[in-house]
Amino acid sequence: MSVHKRLSNDTYYVAYRDADGRQHTKTFGKGREGRRDAQRFDEEIKARKLVEAPLPIFAPGQKAYIDQLTQLYINAKKAEGKSLRWIRELAVLVKTHFIPVFAQRPVDEIRFEEIVDIIGKAYADRSQTTRSRYMSYLKMVFQYGVDYELTTKNPLKRWKKPKERPRDTKLSYPDLMKLKEAARPHLAWAIEVAWNLGVRTGESELLALTWNDIDWDDSSIKVYATKTKTNRVIPIAPEFLERLKVMREKAQTGYIIEYQGKPMRKFRRSLKTAAEKAGLTYPVVMYDIRHLFATTLLREGGDVAAVSKLMGHASVKMTVDQYYHLLGGEKRRTIAKLPSLSKPEDAPSPEAASSEPQPPTSAPA
Repeated sequence: MSVHKRLSNDTYYVAYRDADGRQHTKTFGKGREGRRDAQRFDEEIKARKLVEAPLPIFAPGQKAYIDQLTQLYINAKKAEGKSLRWIRELAVLVKTHFIPVFAQRPVDEIRFEEIVDIIGKAYADRSQTTRSRYMSYLKMVFQYGVDYELTTKNPLKRWKKPKERPRDTKLSYPDLMKLKEAARPHLAWAIEVAWNLGVRTGESELLALTWNDIDWDDSSIKVYATKTKTNRVIPIAPEFLERLKVMREKAQTGYIIEYQGKPMRKFRRSLKTAAEKAGLTYPVVMYDIRHLFATTLLREGGDVAAVSKLMGHASVKMTVDQYYHLLGGEKRRTIAKLPSLSKPEDAPSPEAASSEPQPPTSAPA
């Protein structure tokens, strides 16, 4: 199982075996994008083997290794209903970067600085948020071993997730309109759906929406949030409901967002191209649309609790913590409502004010 390049046409392909041992080949495109897609598929196949592997059996006193511990943890999370996407992300992380290094060493011998070094090198081009997320995954795996007495220590026990600086999002409503106009049809439609519903803009919500989720009589849509394991109902504006009806007639799949008859998985490349065509001089990600959705509603006087429910936040406090600091005008309008303790006679008279020495208008010669 590995990535190869054909000399005849420069396409990339992955050769792998299924669960029954049969050999398969999957072909991808050319160039950097083809190689990236092939590598991603190769990682998924490797992760799938870890996800679907049988539970390891421990003999009394046997030391646990990282592949065994991760397998037990993954099966526990599957039983709890954790999303397959989350499980595969963890499996890819461990299978690709940690099992090759620690295959012959028990978990109890793994040191904190070794983990930090591996994450730092493997994901040097990724954000601090991504690296911290992977560290959190590993910390939970190690803690699972300690809790169930499979290991004696968690090498990441003292590691704490660093406080992240809020991303400086610059997307405005006028720029969003420019972005939509410059986007290819499938991306323009995704932008329109994301803007009208305010959903999380990845595979967990936006790309998981189906036509069956819409209640046409109630003018609403049901959204399942894998992050909070909750359902929420979002009202649909009349104008957008009509747009949905038109797009449903053209749909080739059961998903609201699709491309060439297939469900969508990502927008990164097409979004970057659209931003360049629109003349936007700052980086844009799909999540900026959800951010703009929330800030626009709050700035227009929307109820914070209602916005929190629309966003699918676990609490109103989360909404306030994430978005209210952007609304400086709200604080000014609020403080202006405070009654004054001053009396009219406390105000200085015009004569007194004019008799006060005035600062010089220019520097003395």
